[in-house]
Amino acid sequence: TGMTLCGNRELLVQALVNLIENALKYAQNPDDAGVRVALEGYRDGDTVVLAVRDFGTGIQDADKERVLHRFVRLEESRNAPGSGLGLSLVSAVARLHGGRVTLEDNAPGLVVALPLPVSGR
Repeated sequence: TGMTLCGNRELLVQALVNLIENALKYAQNPDDAGVRVALEGYRDGDTVVLAVRDFGTGIQDADKERVLHRFVRLEESRNAPGSGLGLSLVSAVARLHGGRVTLEDNAPGLVVALPLPVSGR
């Protein structure tokens, strides 16, 4: 019933900050005057899922695995500030905590989720 995680607080916070900053940076939908980002947390069996959902242009399926690697910048983001390390850091933090990163289409936008094991298993 709870959503308790056992892990490094600073690393988990930094991972979430990176996801929120990315969502805010890329959430601008050309058909929408505002920027909308949603944060979610829920339990799914033995997993707590932390997710950031944006409503921007999203990422092509072919690029979703690639953006989790270091120094990858998609063509659309070449002029935006950043080094291409944000999602690779998030992926490393998730793996360190026994989890992973998933990227899914939000139609429009992107959902980046961190399924992490519940502590005390």
